[in-house]
Amino acid sequence: MNRPLLRPLCFALAYFCGAILIVYVSPRFDWVTIAWFFLLAMVLGLLHYLSHRRDEAKLHDAVKRLSDLLHSFAEQAESLPEQAGSPPLEDGIFGVLHDEIYKSLVSQKRSRDAALKAKEQLKRNMEDVTHQIKTPLTGVLLLLELWESDPHHAVEYQGRIRQEIERLCALSDLLLKLSSMDAGAIAFEESSFAAHGLVIDVEFGLDAIINQKNICLEVVGEDFMILGDRVWLMEALINIVRNAVAASPAGGKIEISLSRNAIFQSITVKDAGPGLTPEQQKRVFERFYKGDPQSPGFGIGLSLAKAIVRQHGGELLLRSSSGGSEFEMRFYPRMKKEEELVSCNKPPSLSTINSSLVK
Repeated sequence: MNRPLLRPLCFALAYFCGAILIVYVSPRFDWVTIAWFFLLAMVLGLLHYLSHRRDEAKLHDAVKRLSDLLHSFAEQAESLPEQAGSPPLEDGIFGVLHDEIYKSLVSQKRSRDAALKAKEQLKRNMEDVTHQIKTPLTGVLLLLELWESDPHHAVEYQGRIRQEIERLCALSDLLLKLSSMDAGAIAFEESSFAAHGLVIDVEFGLDAIINQKNICLEVVGEDFMILGDRVWLMEALINIVRNAVAASPAGGKIEISLSRNAIFQSITVKDAGPGLTPEQQKRVFERFYKGDPQSPGFGIGLSLAKAIVRQHGGELLLRSSSGGSEFEMRFYPRMKKEEELVSCNKPPSLSTINSSLVK
């Protein structure tokens, strides 16, 4: 027997059996009444069957529409909007199911797009790294050939080869620091130190290139204490100041200002260069990006500096105009909050208790 017919027939049979029982108990009913009950049972069974078929057709239609929707999503995955929440298929459970499927597909599309973007970025980074490594190696090979053909200038060629090798070592050091930062493999050693002392150490470390361009470096502002890893923050500031030296004209001025308020502390490096174009301002923190392709740098320093500052809970801000550029290392100190929390949780001293008892 067809399974869809079984349920309404059972319903009609149960109704008819109930009618016979009533007739058996009550002698006022005759067989004509039983016939009417039988006809009524068949009509009710038919109505139940039609209702069941309608619900079944409705369910089948909903499932088909969901199936069509999934096929449509699969074929047009690239054109899915970025936000979930398209109009529901219908009210009730199927509307909820539709919305959840839609959200899941949008989430998968976002994940796939992010993976493709990361893959493209990795490809560009590898191309940039290859180029950065290939340039000094090509220079070393050329100098070796010149050395062989002209041994009388061996000392000059040795010095230039040494420079290229040092450049290659500097690049590998920067790449190692970047990869360690990305992998979260760096354990910062926090300590409290003076911002002015950090600036003086950076100035001493870059003394050679500062004097080479006869640049005047001036430190202004009020000193303050920084809570962080001194070695890594010095690395960040060195890269920022080195960038300022490269951007400044010979005999120019670089100003490093220290400031603080109730919310944040900052170290701002201002150069006297020509400033950055809007396009350069957008990309200045990208890895391997160089505003001037002919500059001797690697395009990594500012990216590394930003990563270091962000790891310390701060931010590296840029302001640029035709009169020069400013890079601000902004920190949001935690020391004061931690000290206040400790003082709030600290139990009262014995002298405080005694004085309160005397009162």
